[in-house]
Amino acid sequence: MPSIRRVLVKVSGEAIAGDRTSWFNIDRVSKVCRDVKSVLDTGIRVVIVVGGGNVIRGRDWQNNEVVKPETADAMGMLSTAINGIMLRDVLSHHGVDAGIVSNLSLPFEISHANSFNIAKMMAQDKVAIFVGGIGLPYCSTDTVSVIAASLSECDIILKATHVDGIYSDDPKVTCEAVHIPEMTYQEAVDRQLNFMDNAALIMAMQRKIPIYIFSIEEKDCLIRAINEDIKLSIVRASERIPQ
Repeated sequence: MPSIRRVLVKVSGEAIAGDRTSWFNIDRVSKVCRDVKSVLDTGIRVVIVVGGGNVIRGRDWQNNEVVKPETADAMGMLSTAINGIMLRDVLSHHGVDAGIVSNLSLPFEISHANSFNIAKMMAQDKVAIFVGGIGLPYCSTDTVSVIAASLSECDIILKATHVDGIYSDDPKVTCEAVHIPEMTYQEAVDRQLNFMDNAALIMAMQRKIPIYIFSIEEKDCLIRAINEDIKLSIVRASERIPQ
């Protein structure tokens, strides 16, 4: 495996979700932050894109007669900002310096999400946390993850989910679902397995950024995913070259 200098970590809102009475489970948030620190301790830099599904998922409000689709997306973007603020402070509690980048105007210290500000954060050994999408509707956090990975020149995208990779069907619904350890970008687009939207996959294919998908529940999941020492699925340009 080529040397990894910088990784994009996509953290879903569900990964840090609490119960019905709270948006957050502080133990889950701390687990994510400890995993990020374990990567930083190896000298690999980290960029984070956080989702907002624990607060409001924009797509859940798309098909109704009251809330406009662009309004639903605006609510979703704001929910990612809430999560980003939480992550920043919990990372700080665990000894990790982090800063927030966004294209939204937000009432706390942020940097505009461009390559200059990201590079500045990296030079200061800060973790850059992307929130608020691109500041416009109709763009998923998956697509934002690829954009952020491109802006920050990341070598791979780590997508931490509640499923340990890509399956032929939903493994929570179909017991016959088969784990797929590796596929190309084009196969992922053609098979429509719904683990990531097509816009994100096509952009990753154009930028040649591999995507690693694995369970966030595993101990030390991020560093183990980087080392391919965990059950996962990888989407990249071609089949793995035999060692």
